[in-house]
Amino acid sequence: MKKGQKNILYLILGQVISVFGGAILRFALSLFVLDQTGRADIFATVLAISSIPVLVAPIGGAIADRFDRRMLMVLMDIANAVLAVFLFFVLGMNQSIFMIGALLFLLSIVGSFDTPVVTASIPLLVEESKLEKVNGLVNGVLSMSNVVAPIIGGILYSILGAQVLVACSALFFLLAAVIESFLQIPFEKRALEKGLLTTLTSDLIEGFQEVRKNSVILKSILIAALVNFVLASFFIVGTPVILRVILQANDSMYGFGMSLVSLATILGAVFAGFFTKKLRLNNLYLTFTLSGLLLFAMNLGLTFAGTPSGNVLGFVLFVITGIPIGMLMSVISIYLISMVQRVTPKENLGKVMATIVACAQCAVPLGQIMIGMIFKQTTSNVFLPLTFIACSVLLLSFLCYYLFRKTVETDIYGRKEMI
Repeated sequence: MKKGQKNILYLILGQVISVFGGAILRFALSLFVLDQTGRADIFATVLAISSIPVLVAPIGGAIADRFDRRMLMVLMDIANAVLAVFLFFVLGMNQSIFMIGALLFLLSIVGSFDTPVVTASIPLLVEESKLEKVNGLVNGVLSMSNVVAPIIGGILYSILGAQVLVACSALFFLLAAVIESFLQIPFEKRALEKGLLTTLTSDLIEGFQEVRKNSVILKSILIAALVNFVLASFFIVGTPVILRVILQANDSMYGFGMSLVSLATILGAVFAGFFTKKLRLNNLYLTFTLSGLLLFAMNLGLTFAGTPSGNVLGFVLFVITGIPIGMLMSVISIYLISMVQRVTPKENLGKVMATIVACAQCAVPLGQIMIGMIFKQTTSNVFLPLTFIACSVLLLSFLCYYLFRKTVETDIYGRKEMI
């Protein structure tokens, strides 16, 4: 196996094991908190607090641009393992919900640092022509880990309990650290001219300036955030409403429908390299146009809901239209991330990738609130809410066309050569 292929294998394998361990840990702790308190408000508060650290992702990006990324990955997984050990003892002794929330918060901080380190490492390990393929493969495999982990976690939780699952997650983190130690990521040490804190502050400012002055990066971040605000939020909030409330799906059909949507996003990520071969920034708007038209077709199918046969027809059309929309959503995200990686100077990769990740992830809860308000009064008909969302996607298509209509390949590759 070639050196570059080994590096990608180590990166993917290490991340899969680390993500799998983290997903099992979060699943076990969330169920434990819910079982111990029986209160949805405390459960939701703990989860919400653990999501806040995404806002500090740019700091992780600045650190990624200054230090050896291989060593950072190893240290972060060791830190996760140490925190998991602390959680093991907390669960065994006082079972304090406050301590569990605090340790989850620290785990989320480590996680928010990990993402920009990994995404900033990929362009240093592969050729530019393979960025979409590798980015899609990494994201697809990690998404699969997040889907599989709760299933396995649910089975093991009922058999072994939360404390044993937390111990297992610590072992996963340590195994990931060992695998990542074999990575060979190019690293050029840069001096800390003004001390660590001052230098990192200057780097953060430099990263934001890079985003602001580079039109391709700025526009890509905007579109990526809007994709999550509209489409990702629709799938998270709208899909359960459609399946359960409108189509009256039973437990098995509901699970089947939700699994297909998750599978669609994973397939879109894994095969992003194939789907993006003819995709360019100046024709990216066509993916949104197609998504909007598919939403209108989905809406048409849902108008038959209300009778047994109508519900079956609506479910079939939901699946037929929902799967390509989910795949397109992943393809768009992977393509935009790859474009940003191409135009960003290597010394700013961590900071810029952290910015796009933070903006995209912060857009999801805002979009969930919007989608929740739109579907608030939904009891038997979803025509107007879904029409509004479909029109929003078509507006996003027009915005994408307007922003990138004059963008050509030289704006991507030529800019990189000038830097």
